[in-house]
Parts: sequence; structure tokens; C-alpha cells
Amino acid sequence: MNIDPTKIQKHIDNIDAQTAAHLVSHVADAVVIMDQQGMVENVINTQTPGLNALQKLVGSYWIDHTAIDSKKKVAALLNPKDAEESHRWRQINILMADGSSLPLMMSTIQVYKDNKIIAVGKDLRNLANLQQRLVEAQQAIETDYLRLRFAEARYKQLFDLSLTAHVILDGNSFKILEVNPVANELLADSGKKLLGKSMAEFINIDDFPKFQDILNTTRNTNLAKKIQIKLTKNLMPVEFTANFLREENQTVFLINLIPHAQTRNIDHQSQSSQLLLNAIDSSADSFVVTDSLGTILSANKTFLKMVHLEKREQVIGESFDNYLGRSNIDLKIILNNLKDRDSVNHYATTLVPNESSDVGDEVEISAVKAQLDGMPVVGFSLRRIGPRITQRNRSSDDDVKKTAHKLTELVGRVPLREIVSETTDMIEKLCIMSALDLTMNNRVSASEMLGLSRQSLYIKMRRFGITEPSSPEDI
Repeated sequence: MNIDPTKIQKHIDNIDAQTAAHLVSHVADAVVIMDQQGMVENVINTQTPGLNALQKLVGSYWIDHTAIDSKKKVAALLNPKDAEESHRWRQINILMADGSSLPLMMSTIQVYKDNKIIAVGKDLRNLANLQQRLVEAQQAIETDYLRLRFAEARYKQLFDLSLTAHVILDGNSFKILEVNPVANELLADSGKKLLGKSMAEFINIDDFPKFQDILNTTRNTNLAKKIQIKLTKNLMPVEFTANFLREENQTVFLINLIPHAQTRNIDHQSQSSQLLLNAIDSSADSFVVTDSLGTILSANKTFLKMVHLEKREQVIGESFDNYLGRSNIDLKIILNNLKDRDSVNHYATTLVPNESSDVGDEVEISAVKAQLDGMPVVGFSLRRIGPRITQRNRSSDDDVKKTAHKLTELVGRVPLREIVSETTDMIEKLCIMSALDLTMNNRVSASEMLGLSRQSLYIKMRRFGITEPSSPEDI
């Protein structure tokens, strides 16, 4: 059956805009009726969720509700240059009230009977969501790729900068895949290329069976193994450690080589350090290690006995000044003095037992600064001084007796008010001298101990003629 196109067009031209819009709405997601200037007259409701918001277009120009990148497309749909362009589909982004955009694939139809334009739209939200997920997945892949590249570069740099000789072997052929500079120098002469060569070339022929056995054993048990072998270069004995690794479809061995002389030095140093630690832990003097703020990191057995505790865990994490006689003063003085010097010696105070009303032991504290893995720490040595009387105490007692004797001789000769004034001055002078002595002439710490400002302390020192020309700079 032949159909005359001109008759079909004649029937289409006789359909009004409303009828055409309702017909199209059965197969479209959105249908908009406009005049020739693009003023929206009606929006046909569809069953597609979320498109009822298009009703806001009624009474306004279509182009005013589109995103900037869509305005030229809307203008081309309203005023096509030719018949082919009039039926072209374009993606139009409609601006919504909440600031989001609604993507629609739209085309226009000219209805000549009542001179209207019908815009037909297909909802692209699902496609847009898929595109967004695709973009996000692509970005995640690129981010992971860059992260892996950076990680690979870091590990390669660590591999090359390591002070231990490392070699990576192919798991089947035992050929060298990677070798760091230390291993290159250990296995061959300078400048000789090792990549692609068999590791067997650099192992003494007598140790070759041991070499094969350790690799096969490591492959089967997946545990690191260690043996002593000799290299062909200078027959150097080395400690040979093999680790079996899997990389995707490839298996490799990570080989570590340490010259036998170095392993003996390491063992000897470890043994010496352990002997020293054992001696300190059993010493008659107390030893405490704190961080730079005075938090206890470790303590020996003698310290635990002196503070009446049984377990080392009971003091770790505690502040060291909790166990000193002048809490909040002694530790601060010592740490302040360590800012200007490497060590502090013979600082006298008392060590107070944990949760006890006892007076505690009189001790002399020596402190030294140190480093632990780049972290500043302080080591304290505490020695009992028992009933010994320091020179400072003897001189202070003598000064008090002499001054008291002189004051009693003044009774009856001068008014009591003047005697009291003299007594006050004497006590102030003795307290200032004692504070300076306790703080090792650190005037800032002495002023804090006396509850004075630094300026007030300086004035009183000048008043009483107390001068310390050789005293350290104020902190």
C-alpha cells in the first residue's frame, strides 16, 4: 500500500497544538507549548517523576529558565535555519528552584494551524547519573594510579638509599630483577651491570647447594630463611636472608645480604647494650628516663622500691614531679637549667613515696639530655644522701645563729620596731640566697620559687648586695 506523503503532511498541518501536544505526551517525558517568541503557554503533565516542576515555565520565556550553556541551543531550536536543523535533538539544561539543573534532550515541532511551537523532551537524569558515576570512577582510578606511582617512587628511593644490600630475584630463573647500589658494590666490581644475570654467578660454587636449598625451602614454607654463604667476589662471607613474595602472576625472592663482620658487630653491640641496661636496672641508685616535659618513660627497680611501688607500669606515664619533695618546683628548675647546659649535677631534694605520709629520702639528682629516635629525653640519676649535711645547710645554720645572737644583743638598746625590721630583712636575704642556691643561680626559677616577679627579685638583690657576676644568663 502506497501512502502519499503530501496527504500525511496535510493531515498533520490540520492538527492544532493542544491535540499534537497530547499525542506526543504519550511517548515523551516532557511537552511544552510555546508561541513563536518562546513564551511558554502550557506544559503537558507526564507520568515521569520529578518533571512537574516544569509548570513554573508557564507564563515566561523558555530561554530564561535554561543554563548559560543551553541558551544558544534554545535560540537555534526556536529559529532553525533549515528543516533539518528544526528536527535536531539538543541537550537543554533547565534551571530548577533549588539551584540544580534538569537535563533534557529536546527538539521542536512547528504547528502551522495555530502558529505554535511544541518542544518535546526526553529525561536524561538517569544517563547523567551514569555519566557522573563514570567520571567519578575514572577520577578514582586516576587518583589510585597516581598514589601507586608515588608509592612506587618512594619505595624505589628507599630501596636505593638503604644501607643494607637488597636483591630481587625472579622466582623461577633466579635472575636478578632489581639490585640496590650497596648490593651492586658487594657482589661485583664498580660499574658492572647485574640486571638479567643469574644470582648463581655471584655465589661461591661450594655454597651453591645451600643457595638452591634455601630458595626452595623459602618457596615451599613461605617463611624467611637465613644462612651463611660466601660470595665469589673476594670469597666474602655474608649472612644470606631470603623472603618469598608474589606479585600478580610473578613470584620473586627478596634477598638481603649482610657482611659477616657487620653481623658480629651488631651482635656484640646488642650484647653490650643489654649488659649495661641490666646493670642500670639493678643499680643501687635510682634511674628514671622522661620525655622533655617530665613524663616518665622508664625507671629502674631501685626507683620503684624508693617510691614503694611494685610494677614498672605504675610509674610509666606519670609526671616525675609527683615523686619530688617540692612538687612543681624541683622538676621545673632542673628542666630550665637543662635548656642552657647538657647536664645538671648534685641537685638536692627529697623523693616522696607513692601515696605515703612519710617524709621520704633525701636525694641528690643528676640529669642529662639525650635523644631517642629523634625525640628529646631526659635521664635522671637519684642517689640517697641520708643524714649528710651539705655545706649550704651548714653555712645557712651558722648565718642564722650569728644573726640571731646579734639581734638578742640589741634588745634594750634599740626599739623593737627596728629589731623586727632587721629581722625581716635578714629573713628575706636568707630566703633569696637559699632560692638562688637551690636553682643554681637561675634567677627566673628563683623568682618563681619565691613568688616574686623578676624585677622585684633584682631590686631586692641589689638592696641586700647579693651579686652573682658569673651566674648564667636568665632563661
